[in-house]
Amino acid sequence: MVSLTELHLRAVRARIASAVVHPPVPAQLGSILLRDEQCSSAARVTAAIARHGGCLLADDVGRGKTYVALAVARRWSRPAIVIPASLRSTWADAMRRACVECAMITHEAMSNGRVLDTGYDGIVVDESHRFRSTSAHRYTMLAASSSRSVLLLLSATPVQNVLRDLAAQIALFHGERAFLLDAEALAEFVVRSDVATGAGLPQVAPPVWIRPEVDDGAVLEHLISLPPPPRAADGGDAGVLRTVALVRAWASSRAALIATLRRRRRTRVAIEQSAMEGLVPTTWEIRSWAGTDDVIQLGFPSVLVHASADASAASLALHAVGREVSAVTMLDRAIASSGDPDIARVQAIRDIRRAHPGERVLAFTERATTARAFFALMRSDAGVGMLTAQEARIASGRLSREELLARFAPSARGAPMPVERERVTLLLSTDVLSEGVNLQDASVVVHLDMPWNPARLAQRVGRIRRPGGATVVRAYLLAPPAPSELLLDVERRLRHKLRESERTIGRSLDVLPALTARIDDVGSDRGRAAALGDLTERLRAWSRPSRPVGHGHGGRAIVAGVEGTQCGWLAALDDGTLVTSLDEAQDDATTAVARAVRLSGGALVRLSSSEREACLADCRRRIAVRRLRRECGHESIFSALQSEAERRIARAIERAPRHERAATAHLAKRLRDALDLPRPLGAEQELRAMIERADASNDKEWLTAAVELACATRACARTFDDPQVVAMLVIGTGTCTGA
Repeated sequence: MVSLTELHLRAVRARIASAVVHPPVPAQLGSILLRDEQCSSAARVTAAIARHGGCLLADDVGRGKTYVALAVARRWSRPAIVIPASLRSTWADAMRRACVECAMITHEAMSNGRVLDTGYDGIVVDESHRFRSTSAHRYTMLAASSSRSVLLLLSATPVQNVLRDLAAQIALFHGERAFLLDAEALAEFVVRSDVATGAGLPQVAPPVWIRPEVDDGAVLEHLISLPPPPRAADGGDAGVLRTVALVRAWASSRAALIATLRRRRRTRVAIEQSAMEGLVPTTWEIRSWAGTDDVIQLGFPSVLVHASADASAASLALHAVGREVSAVTMLDRAIASSGDPDIARVQAIRDIRRAHPGERVLAFTERATTARAFFALMRSDAGVGMLTAQEARIASGRLSREELLARFAPSARGAPMPVERERVTLLLSTDVLSEGVNLQDASVVVHLDMPWNPARLAQRVGRIRRPGGATVVRAYLLAPPAPSELLLDVERRLRHKLRESERTIGRSLDVLPALTARIDDVGSDRGRAAALGDLTERLRAWSRPSRPVGHGHGGRAIVAGVEGTQCGWLAALDDGTLVTSLDEAQDDATTAVARAVRLSGGALVRLSSSEREACLADCRRRIAVRRLRRECGHESIFSALQSEAERRIARAIERAPRHERAATAHLAKRLRDALDLPRPLGAEQELRAMIERADASNDKEWLTAAVELACATRACARTFDDPQVVAMLVIGTGTCTGA
């Protein structure tokens, strides 16, 4: 056995670290000098792509994911990027500075049916959370474009509402089996740095609720009491959803509520005019009724509505219209008799500006109607601008989006400082600015309404929390004009969504403060992906050996013992994974390994030969149990593609002539082996289409073609041989180790 020396202990630690810590990429990227944490992220991403065929980089906003992606992409021969159209100039400038040329296609182009040409060996997808809906056209186009490419997905907020959001993105390079993985398994495909290690980023002060002194609870009660609205001929029972839409509009502004009621009235009038002629319009036909403010055109139902309705349907529609008119009349009276809460909200914004003299304030809302209403009330205030998807305005009139942003954030936009009378120090904006725009000249964010997607809150704050910005970033939330008890359920739903994200990805910015009383804590789980990033940083200190690192004599594992407050072992396997015996406390694998690493920093302890062999035997036993569980199906994941292929293969073998059964069985085995490997979703879809078109009259021909296609499409390599232990640290006190 190798003598136990301090140099040997360092070698063991270095060998364990090499399973997780990968050589950093060069810091020089064109004219850009990457920070240490960016080099580390790029190295981890490169290793993850080599292992899985793809990766999701989920570093927080402001960490420079763009340059990390370009540092990875410069190793590809033909890289491509998929980006929102609004970020085209941002990426073009980054590629120029990084000296990395990539083909470019926008999300919007994919939504319109465009795909990337074949031949790209790597694709970067920015704001990948936009590809979380598998039914969206852009998702199908991206899957088809990446069937033979590795994928690097970028998103600070990949989990927008539920864990399936993350699974849908992982499936693009890991296939349908991603939808069957739990949170811990999905975290293996995610690279995220520890939030606390963000060098050069401003601190984020705890957010603060602002509660304007106005109670609009009476209007809220009338909204909740509205009866189910009249339905279109093809409409379902969407009464609850429409009520929710009204409440969300009310929570944003009085102007947004009135605009939503106006649209609801147009629907009601269309159904009423049709029902009076014995007709019930469809949803599409209702759109033919136009209206402005309180004027709605006569719709001529006999011309616009094509399908007749029976007398009972028309009668029911008229009855629903009557109830709707009565209830909305009561609501209109409540609105008219109560004060306008928008005035109090605007005053709250003015108070925030006074509390931060000389600082720029960025105020976000989900609704363009709210932005326009608040801008109208503040038009006479100095330095106020408004930006929506359709227009950019200041008090003197319209201007371009770029000119408005240059007046608001000249440093971030690379523009000269405007003269004082032209400066914009308060920008009222919709969420058109919540992604991909750097506005670090500002230091205060105000959430004029609370989005139901909590990830949007972090994206908003991320616009101003950038390197080179203010030392501290502050955030305020305008509370809806009602008692907090009525709003507690809304916050609870948001916190539930936050927990779904944080369990897998890790804690992001502290965007949602407590109401009057604390409810469920959302910060207790740092997230598996973030914990892995923290583990990498801890092991980096072990990865500088004073002598070459490898196996011990004769290919045996190198083993050392260290003092510790808990007994166990930590081992590195030759498949690049770490395992530990400390996972029996119902910890997930990453958490258990991180705890073992923390316990492994003690002084050297002499091990006996029997102790060494006992720990190695225990590790091998665990590896064997894991293999048996997989072979018995406890850890197997059988995709829909494999299920369909298995049915076709079984029929092909059954129909094969006796003299061809051996050859058919051989082809079937090759196809099964190929399909057992994870591959991109687009490649799986190509294979499924081929298998479903299989010609029953020539089973051998389609089996051969399917095997050729399966071998031609990229799949992750996988070995079913038991991995071998290459290094082990035995942790424990003198009593545990027998020293």
